[in-house]
Amino acid sequence: MLILRPIAERDLGALLALATELDSVNLPRDEEFLRRRIAHSERSFAGLPDWRDGVYLFVLEDTETGRCVGTSSIMAKHGRPGSPGFWLAVTTEERRSAELDRRFLHTKLQLRSSEDGPTEVGGIVLEPGYRAHPEKCGKALSIVRFAFMSLHPDLFEREVIAEILSRFHAPGRSRLWDAFGALFTGLPYKEADRLSGRSKQFIADLFPRDPVYATLFPEEVQAVIGQPNDSARAALRILEKIGFHPLDQVDPFDGGPYVGAARDAISSVRERRNLVLPGEPVENLKAAPDTLALLSAEAHRGFRATVVPLDADGAPLVSQRCREALGVAAGDAVLVTPLP
Repeated sequence: MLILRPIAERDLGALLALATELDSVNLPRDEEFLRRRIAHSERSFAGLPDWRDGVYLFVLEDTETGRCVGTSSIMAKHGRPGSPGFWLAVTTEERRSAELDRRFLHTKLQLRSSEDGPTEVGGIVLEPGYRAHPEKCGKALSIVRFAFMSLHPDLFEREVIAEILSRFHAPGRSRLWDAFGALFTGLPYKEADRLSGRSKQFIADLFPRDPVYATLFPEEVQAVIGQPNDSARAALRILEKIGFHPLDQVDPFDGGPYVGAARDAISSVRERRNLVLPGEPVENLKAAPDTLALLSAEAHRGFRATVVPLDADGAPLVSQRCREALGVAAGDAVLVTPLP
């Protein structure tokens, strides 16, 4: 059985293995960083004095093996006083020459920042062997974040963004960074990415504030700006299905696109249903219906979620085993969130 739950200290080894596949600023292949991040997540789920400090890590556990095979995360606020969020605004400028009868559209990149930023979702990693699982593991890892948001809207901003990983032409090498960021910071991509996990002040100090014409970059650099990595396309499609849209913003490091949505307009938030669990569990399903949903609850075991089938009327079919895994019983409140 597959269960989604908050990360725990015992999951460090599994998280380190998953981080090896992504190795991003939010999930680096750095044991000490991940140890601190797990502790921060545990404090966040327990309740922080300032909700804006919240970082929530979820894991997907295969209860048959006791292994965590996937993870995803929420950062309650991306950009706040003393720790601004940075991005490159992408705009176009049209230039015409009547004399030459020529017209050009130039893409411009300009550094922007905010100390009053949105909530950010990210950090999805799933073991390859579970990507074609019938319980839609990738979708579950994505949607569990919005299920949790809908249970605790006061812990998150009204706007939500996601940074989509860009294309890399070699491990740890970004064409945009090599052509742009490296020239202004003197740092290779991996070192700059690591440093930004602790402090982003060097971005404010060293990046140009004036617009930069992408036309000046080689064509192979221009081609990756705002384009997702092939491995990130599935995650992007899920976000698009639930209401995320392009923001004309890219990451200053790799040029990956940002997408965003109003929290309460996201279908996984807007269409969730609060139900009371019926008295009798459903057992011996011969064939799972085509429609699946995420069933989540906060009971004596804390926040838990799993994927369940829906009947023809849209009611969740919940087995006794599922109830025990979630720590719920007849009469308890549960949340049903459709999978896109």
